[in-house]
Amino acid sequence: MLDLAVLVAFLALLVAIGRYTAARVHSAEDYHLCGRRLRRLPVALSLAATEFNGSGLVGGAGLAYTVGVAGSFWNFAAVPAWLVLGATVAVAFRRLGLYTMPELLERRYGPGARRLASASQLASGVLFVGVQILVSGLVLSALLGVPREAAMVTITAVCVVYTFAGGLLAVVWTDVACFFVLMTAVVVGVPVALSAAGGWGGMLAALPAGHFDFGSLGVAEPVAWVALCFYSYATDQAYLQRVFAAERPEIARFAYSFTGVNYLIFGGAVALLGMAAAVLHPGLAHDDQALPALVADVFPPGVRSVFLAGLIAATLSTASSYLSAASSLFVKDVWEPLLARGRRESDLLRVSRLATPVFALVALAFALGAPRIVDAVVLSVLVSHAAVFVPLMAALYWPGAARAAGVWSILAGAAGGLVSHAFLHAKVPIVGAVHPLFFGPLCALAVLLLVPARQGGPEGLEPKEVE
Repeated sequence: MLDLAVLVAFLALLVAIGRYTAARVHSAEDYHLCGRRLRRLPVALSLAATEFNGSGLVGGAGLAYTVGVAGSFWNFAAVPAWLVLGATVAVAFRRLGLYTMPELLERRYGPGARRLASASQLASGVLFVGVQILVSGLVLSALLGVPREAAMVTITAVCVVYTFAGGLLAVVWTDVACFFVLMTAVVVGVPVALSAAGGWGGMLAALPAGHFDFGSLGVAEPVAWVALCFYSYATDQAYLQRVFAAERPEIARFAYSFTGVNYLIFGGAVALLGMAAAVLHPGLAHDDQALPALVADVFPPGVRSVFLAGLIAATLSTASSYLSAASSLFVKDVWEPLLARGRRESDLLRVSRLATPVFALVALAFALGAPRIVDAVVLSVLVSHAAVFVPLMAALYWPGAARAAGVWSILAGAAGGLVSHAFLHAKVPIVGAVHPLFFGPLCALAVLLLVPARQGGPEGLEPKEVE
């Protein structure tokens, strides 16, 4: 009963924040970018809450449950990307005054590149919302005994209510609440789990030696995860939306660095939780059940209530961010350019709000039949962010890239990643040794290198910088 009461109170708080922020949204720019007035702490806390998601928490713990300390690389792989991109791409994007990431691709390669990137990001983003809904269903089913489908519907409804009402402003301030709830749960939960598992010595005695080998996954897989993070954080509208909404470029840099540093705490804690679950609940049918089983059977009532709220905070903060990003992509990259030129701002705001429940329903449908969490995340990155990364970096830093190559580069990146994932990787000699997360971008780069630029200097116009 205490668990349910704490969860209901937390969900009610999120809905109240959505209702409060709705009164401050008067235009589509307010709805999607908070009027570009977000300051340092809200941007940083919101970005971190978005990234510390259900797949990183439940999926990361499940990986550590299976392979041990090497599973921490699923989260630690994010640290270099956040720090490097915060000092480079995040600052560059904010200075360009963009609304969405595909907008830059249009400026550099033409409208076709923008539409293709928008479509792939919409598909990937809605899929990722579905992953968060799936995690919520697994958690609530395991901890409260409610039917998984009913739990998914409930969480989807709450997410839609506050995102629909306040847009990115509601998402940011609910993220702030989610960050503190999640980090409190993780920090409190680790010593409880370790104590129940007999401490570090108890885990050493109970688990096979391979669980304490940081190199058990080899080199290729963790390096591919590092690449995955670079692709996502440099191209994903759900993260870049905070960059575009930040008041100044240095705020965007701080937010990225803040998230990277906090990942050291989050990633280590998640791995320890997964290993403790391996001691206390060996032989689970599915590794994604490891963390819910640990929380349900080991944590005392008060700690369990906080951790339950933290788990749901992790999924809701990310799901709402991706819903908000999907709405922005649809309205600014699809609806307005194709169907709504010259429409009033109130029309754009109405369509922005209506897009939110539509995308949420599609995500819910996916969640009901989603595959393993980690696999779903990798596949979504392959078909979207990895395919866009090379042409996007070329748009920022390579004036000589051919304008005509943009669309073909994105298509080659997506097709190459999918073909490698399905038919080549670990199946074909030499070529199959290249991980799909590298094979796809290499295909995209090959197109950019092979298509010559026209004579007479760089193609395309340099975007005008806007502070």
